Amino acid sequence: MKANLSALQQLAKTKNWTTPELARRLKVDYSYLFRIMRGEKRGGAKLWSGIYFLCKKEGLSIEDYIFLDEE
Repeated sequence: MKANLSALQQLAKTKNWTTPELARRLKVDYSYLFRIMRGEKRGGAKLWSGIYFLCKKEGLSIEDYIFLDEE
């Protein structure tokens, strides 16, 4: 799996959330999210869980925020 970073950034922009606020809502450390956004990390279970619960809470489609690897 891979996070759709542009969709996450667009969500934050639409909701007027800063990156630290997005990290808080995803329930991950800001430094962890920052490294993911810069392409230094791919993200793991914490990020996937955070995206899942944020999508449920906000009524969003999780498929818009996660790419499934086709391998």
